[in-house]
Amino acid sequence: MARLATSSACPAQAVWTPKISTAETETPTAGRSALQDTAGTGSAAGSLVVVAEGTGRAYGARVSGTTYHLRPASGWLNDPNGMVRHGDRWHVFFQHNPAGPFHDAIAWGHASSADLAGWDLHPVAFGPTPGGPDALGCWSGCWLPGLERPAVAYSGIATTAFASTVCVRTGSEDLLGWSAPTVVAETPPGVRQMRDPCVVEHGGLRYAVLGAELDDGEPAVLLFGLADPWRWDYLGVWLTPASAPVLQQARPADVWECPQLVPVGERWVLVLSLHDRGVLGPVVAAVGDLVDEEGLPRFVPERLDLLDAGSSFYAPQAVLDGAADPWVMGWVRQEGRAPGVHDAPTSDDLDELHARDHAGCLTLPRRLVLRDGRARLALDPAVRRLVVGDGDALAAGRHALTEPGRALVDGAARLEHPALEPVELPSGTEVWVDDDVVEVYPGDGSTTSTWRAAQPWTLLVDEGGATWSPLSPAAPPTAPRAPRPS
Repeated sequence: MARLATSSACPAQAVWTPKISTAETETPTAGRSALQDTAGTGSAAGSLVVVAEGTGRAYGARVSGTTYHLRPASGWLNDPNGMVRHGDRWHVFFQHNPAGPFHDAIAWGHASSADLAGWDLHPVAFGPTPGGPDALGCWSGCWLPGLERPAVAYSGIATTAFASTVCVRTGSEDLLGWSAPTVVAETPPGVRQMRDPCVVEHGGLRYAVLGAELDDGEPAVLLFGLADPWRWDYLGVWLTPASAPVLQQARPADVWECPQLVPVGERWVLVLSLHDRGVLGPVVAAVGDLVDEEGLPRFVPERLDLLDAGSSFYAPQAVLDGAADPWVMGWVRQEGRAPGVHDAPTSDDLDELHARDHAGCLTLPRRLVLRDGRARLALDPAVRRLVVGDGDALAAGRHALTEPGRALVDGAARLEHPALEPVELPSGTEVWVDDDVVEVYPGDGSTTSTWRAAQPWTLLVDEGGATWSPLSPAAPPTAPRAPRPS
């Protein structure tokens, strides 16, 4: 959900909570240029690294920002919203400020893909309605099935008191035109704030779960019935930390944001993003069963897993799209910036190279899977279509990751960063690099990690080698065509 403030990117250890089960858990000389192979061994991919004079900090391939991660051409992005496979395309909406790379006046951006590898940007789907129930922002929400027309449901904010309603809009068949908002639910008594509806089907009926903070400061999930999709029926507080011992571990938090409830195989998984008084924490997944109790669904969690071990992952959506496992994308966090802010604190020339007019992107498409009963995120295989050829061998040594590409570890390796803890990489691990974003998919099936850091990472290959593959050419996003009327 769009928030008043987001915390700075946490240090590597700040996102860990010991109660959550994971079950596994040389800078070039200033003033010269260096190729990617900083150790002088292996295959250099030809990426020029500019080393800022007097800083020892390398800035390579950082001119245009991320290239193959989904983001708008300019402006702010945070949570993915309304994810759906509609017709023969996957659609993602997202929290978006088209006016600048900072959080304000949140609208819904829109992109779609024919293959989950490349994305087409569309016009902004809709934005705040002056004097309407979403006048201060169209916050996070979901696809709403069951209506005669395509529809989405989201949290609308109308006043500075920030009490939210649930708004519904219907769309054209191509999802490019959208109606005005209709309020279908309001914040119930005893609830300080609620947000981020997620619609789920169970036993032939539709329900919605929403994240909340209760009047006593406890996080919660609320339950609504959707027998009438235009008038949601509040069924009460569904889950709190007191509901089950494993949910006591989903702390610290004052709001369980962006709840996602989906079946995975024979089990159900509840995904929670932990918000604690303005600080964005880890994303966790409770694995359990959805049972009937007095005519209503009841979630019985058995374990809680950390979904991402990095410092930059938040607010994922998990939806069914016809594949064996739910489709997932999340927000790769980035602080807002004033237009023209610079990444390289050095010369005027470098400052100009690193000026940015955008902030935030989404992760690569993933799949929510169960491995030995644990909730894990796996790279969607379709993404590998971006890889060009078999890759170049990287011998033992240090390799600066300064251009878009994928490293595939064949033996033992680790990632090192001047400001973050090392990340061990077992054989078979994939490391996807895109400007300041790194996504790590461990070869042993353990916890994925997502990182965003201004300085490049170094891949230290200990033994067995690794390969580096360039990706299909991808220009930075460009502005979409003009919107069509609803």
